[in-house]
Amino acid sequence: CNTTCTVDRFNVLKYVNQDAQLYGLDLSGNVMLGKLQQLGRFQLTGQGSYTRGQNVTTGDNLYNIMPLNGKLGLVQYLGANWTNTIEGQFVAAKTNLNAVRNEIATGGYSLYNLRASYDDKKYRVNFGIENLLNKLYALPQGGAYLGQGNTMSMNGVPWGTAVAGMGRTFYISANMKF
Repeated sequence: CNTTCTVDRFNVLKYVNQDAQLYGLDLSGNVMLGKLQQLGRFQLTGQGSYTRGQNVTTGDNLYNIMPLNGKLGLVQYLGANWTNTIEGQFVAAKTNLNAVRNEIATGGYSLYNLRASYDDKKYRVNFGIENLLNKLYALPQGGAYLGQGNTMSMNGVPWGTAVAGMGRTFYISANMKF
């Protein structure tokens, strides 16, 4: 901090090199579950990630580190062109916080997504629904919400409100190969 850091407020910081330790683990995999005559092939996919960071100089946690998170999906391949996916996305609570930056704790959450695509040799159409259940959740790396219209002053907005994640979202996209 340029002056004394205050808890539960926005502080002005300056850049200073520090010694840090960062480690983690990323895992991913998939397995074919089988094939049914009328329903096509099924595949289970999974991905998980854990990262931990610590400032060796101060003993504080590193800022903006994603908590334990993962995805689990069931993919259906139907015929030569269709792919359908149902996916669960799981994120643990963010509890390893950076004290100097007054990082905000966020709760854990799970989201569910539906996706489909039609892929031909010349084009591909994707469509889906993200956050199918329209769950309200706070982004672990989203930072602090600064309010609407009150962002011109340093502490004009109450500190401690995390940025909300995206609500239910419908999308469609098209790609053409040439």
